[in-house]
Amino acid sequence: MEQNILFLFFLSSIALTLFPGPDILFVVSTSLAQGWKKGFLLALGLCSGLVLHTLVVVFGLGSILQALPQAIRTIELVGAAYLLFIAFRIWQDNAKTLEHKNKKKITDSLYATGFLMNLSNPKVSLFFISFFPGFLFSEVLPYNQQFLILGGIFLVQALLVFTTIAFLIDRLKKGFKIYGEGDFWKKIQVLVLVGIAFVLIYP
Repeated sequence: MEQNILFLFFLSSIALTLFPGPDILFVVSTSLAQGWKKGFLLALGLCSGLVLHTLVVVFGLGSILQALPQAIRTIELVGAAYLLFIAFRIWQDNAKTLEHKNKKKITDSLYATGFLMNLSNPKVSLFFISFFPGFLFSEVLPYNQQFLILGGIFLVQALLVFTTIAFLIDRLKKGFKIYGEGDFWKKIQVLVLVGIAFVLIYP
């Protein structure tokens, strides 16, 4: 019975991760613009954020976020400002005179971008709080340990899904021979980042 519940949770988590949203769209646009390795770096950042969201659930800090909605708003606005800053840097990178100079800096920030992008959405913690209790799988283990296991499963499947999508998108891009269209996909990245920022600003 426990294995069945965990397997159902795993499948449900994959379905939720595949549902079109800002995270997966940014992984797609990054992989198109810079290749699957950069998409993987972004995915690592996104999933690192999930670690902290899981710990929020495990230690019961979600109740603090529910009691202090102004804290949620502050986190969202700071995250939106950071994403707009990164979008601006990527846009600048399209300028021929700055391309070589800024490319490494922006690439190196992908992990941090993914991490802060996920972390700046405290609604993930609130979602976990509402999602995890429906998949409690043991009458012996404490709830906190079960939440930790569920969070680990969600993190692993998210990393697998994001990495697979990054790789497939990169292969698809190469199949269509659009190597020369990096500037176009960087513009798509900018649009995705700006879109995510506005979702955070105007939830």
